[in-house]
Amino acid sequence: MKAYKAWDEYSSEGYSTVVFAENASKARAIAFHSEACEDARFVDIRVRRLPEMDGQYRGLDEVDWDCPEDRKALVTLGWYCPEPESWECESCPAKDICENRVEDWA
Repeated sequence: MKAYKAWDEYSSEGYSTVVFAENASKARAIAFHSEACEDARFVDIRVRRLPEMDGQYRGLDEVDWDCPEDRKALVTLGWYCPEPESWECESCPAKDICENRVEDWA
């Protein structure tokens, strides 16, 4: 299964997700039902191949931010919490590699 980054081209929020599909068309269809694209029109969803995430495929259609392995992989590629709190960073499995971490807990 191939990994694709998916996002709403016109969203002001800037959210994106990673979905797994056989091709870009199927990735767009999966993304249409994701939280990141929940308010998007189907024609406004964009996908881009993300081969670095292919190894995260575990039979699910989408990566799970709450899964420690998925979060570490996403943070390695530049994802982060938009407004982290120190208590969130303290227990985050990716705290050692996150560029947006709050270090009050250290």
